[in-house]
Amino acid sequence: MVQVDYLHGKSIFLPLAVGSLIACAKADPALDAVYDFKEPIFIREDPALVLSRIEDPYLVGFSNYIWNYEYNKLLARRIKEKYPDCIILFGGHQITADGAILNEVPYLDIAAFSEGEESFPLLLRALHERTPLRSVPNIAFRENGGITATEKRFPPSLDLPSPYLTGVYDSIFEHYPDLSFNAVIETVRGCPYACAYCDYGVVNCKVRAFSEERALAELRWVSEHGISHVSVADANFGMFARDERFVDEMVRLHNENGVLKNFQTSYAKNSNDRVFSITKKLNDCGMNKGTTLSFQSMDPTVLENIHRKNISVSLFTDLLKKYNEAGIATYSELILGLPGETVQTLVDGIDVLLDAGQHNAIYIHNCEWLPLADMGSVEYMKKHGLRTVRVPLNHPHRTVEENEIPEYSHIIIAANSMPPEDWVRMNIYSMAVQTFHHEGLLLFFALYLHDKQGMKYSDFYRGLIDFAFSHPQTVVGKIFDTLKKRFNAVTRAEEGLVCLDDRFGPVGWPPEEYAFLLAAYELDRFYDELRDFLSSYVEDAAVFEELFRYQREVMKLPRLKTRAFACEYDFKTYFTDLICGEPAELRRSPCRYRIVQAEEFDSWADYARVVVWYGRKDKHNFYLEELEES
Repeated sequence: MVQVDYLHGKSIFLPLAVGSLIACAKADPALDAVYDFKEPIFIREDPALVLSRIEDPYLVGFSNYIWNYEYNKLLARRIKEKYPDCIILFGGHQITADGAILNEVPYLDIAAFSEGEESFPLLLRALHERTPLRSVPNIAFRENGGITATEKRFPPSLDLPSPYLTGVYDSIFEHYPDLSFNAVIETVRGCPYACAYCDYGVVNCKVRAFSEERALAELRWVSEHGISHVSVADANFGMFARDERFVDEMVRLHNENGVLKNFQTSYAKNSNDRVFSITKKLNDCGMNKGTTLSFQSMDPTVLENIHRKNISVSLFTDLLKKYNEAGIATYSELILGLPGETVQTLVDGIDVLLDAGQHNAIYIHNCEWLPLADMGSVEYMKKHGLRTVRVPLNHPHRTVEENEIPEYSHIIIAANSMPPEDWVRMNIYSMAVQTFHHEGLLLFFALYLHDKQGMKYSDFYRGLIDFAFSHPQTVVGKIFDTLKKRFNAVTRAEEGLVCLDDRFGPVGWPPEEYAFLLAAYELDRFYDELRDFLSSYVEDAAVFEELFRYQREVMKLPRLKTRAFACEYDFKTYFTDLICGEPAELRRSPCRYRIVQAEEFDSWADYARVVVWYGRKDKHNFYLEELEES
């Protein structure tokens, strides 16, 4: 069974999909007696090396998603060439219920769609007993010169054996002692929503639950096996009361032995008191990786097109204040390129979020076409004029290996409301806000101008973009030119969105983080060249000089010693209040700040990994809380 993933340094996820299928098949004594399951293949190694370890297989099953689809096809083809009688089975999120992949991949024998815990054991039984495959649900195969697709159905219950608790992964820990493993746990399956861009909620089935006892036992297993990072794959974690009991157990395990350190999930779309309680408990013990308060779009037409409803802006504002007061980092997400979105609606929507107080983090993702999403259908694409390009996989932060098998993303770069040139403009603007506001480079200027001079955030960042393109030799000018060329190349399918630069390590960076790194690498020049631009906005010359010093001094760089600086204004209190949504007063009060607990970095690659990647959601790229008055 094959479910390969990328290594992130020495870290990798255990293969949950194929592990679950193995556990279900082995739970049937009759199947366990006649089938021998080899250790799952889960690392993207050279296919020739993998093939050398496979001996005369009867069946090889592949779990497919966008990050391993091309690899799987190559490995499957080579297996079929060497072992022509081997049955090749493909399942996963790349497989549509019509079995169309069988026309694309001639060496594929059976395509499996939907959930597999019931159908996989039934398939193995039918193959062994040589009974007709038509009785097996959720599969497609060639028959009489055509393709036969069987009934689509879901397991009658989720009372299923766990791959963690039944020993499926035991040999992996023995054979890979140098790897650090991450785990994914399901507590429920299904989603009550049907967002058009998502391939999870469109299965048209109710939310079903695994037993509470199973989930708790899996959490204990994770901790006992030294796994520090656990993800819960629920689409709306915090929807049910028992979710808080799961968190209580994680906190207990964390406090008991310190192994379990990081937790990640997708929280309930309509954030509630339970989500707040959950994230506060996680935050208090250092396990919280940020709480999502997502929108995807702020435009009513777009929301109607994608079948989504958002929480109100007033509730969002109240939630931000509540989370800020508790010291819990939040982030919001938007999707760029949704049908109905325009440059102006995107700019206006970002303004709404900034006006509401979301200064911690906004992630603006490019919309990716997925075959199982509603948006993936021919009818939906035709209705909204969607156009995609096939580009290298949009998967930042993974370790990039030489001569690796390329994977691909299908990015939406045009719609009826958005020609490709507007898609480029939208990416330039979203990069500007994420880089210079949420990653801190010009955050304090934008906050001051908005609060004291009533300037719209969009006016400031559009002004920055105009300055950059009219001053192409400056650091900021080169940054915008570099990214504009990349975005244009994406629309022609000539480049991907992920940026590589040896100075910042062997990982790929999303455009906004890469732009930050380029500015940070020449930070003094970056600010010197922007002095006149920034001073043209600030009406009080005395405040400008102090603010300019403060903005550049608080940026975190790989400096190796504690430093101090003086200001004539109490900027720390002022900006802390603004960011927390509190009434803010800028007092002229001479302050001498000392930066304490400064992190040391041996290289720009270490700095990029810790500050820009790991620290983005909770403002680790500039000093605010670390400032001490001296």
